[in-house]
Amino acid sequence: MTRNEFFQELESALAGLPRSEIDRISEYYDEIISEALEEGKTEEDICGSLDRPEDIAGRVRAEIAFVRAEQQPSAKSMSTVLIILLGIFALPIGLPVTLAVFSVILSIAVSVFAVVVSLGAAVFGIFAGGLVGIVYGLVLLIQGAPLFGIALTGASFVLVGISIFGGFAVYHIFRLLFRCIAKCSRALYNWVVNKSKRRRNQI
Repeated sequence: MTRNEFFQELESALAGLPRSEIDRISEYYDEIISEALEEGKTEEDICGSLDRPEDIAGRVRAEIAFVRAEQQPSAKSMSTVLIILLGIFALPIGLPVTLAVFSVILSIAVSVFAVVVSLGAAVFGIFAGGLVGIVYGLVLLIQGAPLFGIALTGASFVLVGISIFGGFAVYHIFRLLFRCIAKCSRALYNWVVNKSKRRRNQI
């Protein structure tokens, strides 16, 4: 493969990514090839020693997905991360170890999701109960039970305030835990890719 052929395939494999990202990656490999040419190596030898353009593009897309999951945790971004992790089982490495680590990450992700949903349901229940209490307290005020009505309304406002605070807390817990899962997934992916590269170079 010549230098031009390498960059044509790389450009094609990176299609769909931002132009700035494509240029950054192309410049990086252009520098590598230029330095190797100065050392007297041929284009064919250099390009043959580099990773395949489709492998490079795959790692770049995975890296973007991991960064997005860390910066903007959501069910959608985490599902993308899990799909990427599923793809690593096609790599020729120690499958049992990879499967074990992946299973741990997946179980943690499912547990986190279940906990967040449970906390969210509890917070919503408190919020709904507070609103009902406020309405009922106002009704009591109108119907001639001012003391009980004021007490119930005040307590209900406290519940609503607690639920709002709890909602923010659940949201931040969700982001923190999902960010940790994304970082662990990123570390696993990089470990698998690097191990696969080392194994391929030994063949």
